[in-house]
Amino acid sequence: MSVFHEKQMNYAYKYGVAGALFGCLFLGAAWFLGLYFVSLMPTFSNIIQMHIDNPVIVIVDTAPIVLGVSFYYLGSAYQSLYVKNKEALDNSARFDALMNSAFDPIIIMDHQGTVLDFNRAAETTFGYERQDVIGEQLSGLIIPFRYRGANDHGFKVLPETGEGPLIGQKVAIEALHHDGHEFSVEISIERHSISADGSDKSAFVAFVHDITARKETAAQIIQASKLATLGEMATSVAHELNQPLSVIRMAAENSRRKMSKGSVSAEYLTDKLQRIEEQTARAAVIIDHMRMFGREAKEGPELIDPRNVIDNALDLIGEQLRLAGIEVVTEFPKDCPSILGHIIQMEQVILNLLTNAKDAMSERGGALTITLRIFSDQRNVYITSEDTGGGIAENALPRVFEPFYTTKETGKGTGLGLSVGYGIIRDMKGTITAENINDGARFTIILPRVS
Repeated sequence: MSVFHEKQMNYAYKYGVAGALFGCLFLGAAWFLGLYFVSLMPTFSNIIQMHIDNPVIVIVDTAPIVLGVSFYYLGSAYQSLYVKNKEALDNSARFDALMNSAFDPIIIMDHQGTVLDFNRAAETTFGYERQDVIGEQLSGLIIPFRYRGANDHGFKVLPETGEGPLIGQKVAIEALHHDGHEFSVEISIERHSISADGSDKSAFVAFVHDITARKETAAQIIQASKLATLGEMATSVAHELNQPLSVIRMAAENSRRKMSKGSVSAEYLTDKLQRIEEQTARAAVIIDHMRMFGREAKEGPELIDPRNVIDNALDLIGEQLRLAGIEVVTEFPKDCPSILGHIIQMEQVILNLLTNAKDAMSERGGALTITLRIFSDQRNVYITSEDTGGGIAENALPRVFEPFYTTKETGKGTGLGLSVGYGIIRDMKGTITAENINDGARFTIILPRVS
């Protein structure tokens, strides 16, 4: 038997005894007054005679029983209400303790997106006081203006469908602080049914986690990986720059020789200067591309043509592949849907795949080929990279996207390239997978197409 039931029985018993005692007092008083009005002494024989003369008084004799039972049930009802009230107070205290001890923001809303509760972590994270947000629309507080339309629409269809992009899953979004600055959070919303006023109502609990520091760390890792890639491409870039510099040097030497002999014409000089200008522009393009690739990407996502991504990557590493005796085959569609992301980060992913393919084929004979394909369907864009490097060891295949895991010799790889690429593709709502084919490996990138 529970403690609550024990207390309930004790309380009911005490009330019952008190009621019975009160009934006895009432009965004694009734007998005394009855005898007093007929001038009889309160003796046992007189009480018996009073009952014989007035049988109705038997009803009064039941007072101890009636009042005892009535008080018993009154005590039982009182104890039940007391227990329920105590449980409600205890639950409320536990709920407040849970809400306010959480390190992450917790926000409770109704089905219309109106804030019902706002814990201390939410106050710290978003800069609002709890009393200022209760009863307000959540979208008008922490959702940037450009996303509020979609958010409000989502809450309108929730009561009908019970589904939404944030229900039951973690989604990274931009949130708005009270002072106006935006920051990155990860949010998940769970739906709960609450019984109130005899009806079931839906409440939505939003769990929010500030991922600003995590995103900054990820950006630093991406940047470090890019700089490592640039270091690995130094030889290729040197060859790329050497060609226009050689042409410029030859044009300058020929012009100087002609001028020293006095046999130079304006037409000849114009031709040489034009050639120097063209080669200077070519070198500038290479240097600008390297500079853009090396800087940290801080712009928002933009529409990208996957064909341009691969072309840009080949511009940077193509000479290095040619020197290694590797043939690059590209199969691109005439018309290609766009994808949404950062072009420099996408180039980083492709460059890493090409570098890994080159390293895998560096000690192999026979035909050395990298085949790059782009194709699409109604929902996605597919980018594949195939090589003839002998494939990936079966025990290494499940781990190729793990951070700091590498099959290369010490000093020849950081183990970050594929893991960083995996994170970049994941942030673009896509996937990247690796598999072995006949005489090599195939990496497949799947990204949602943008109309």
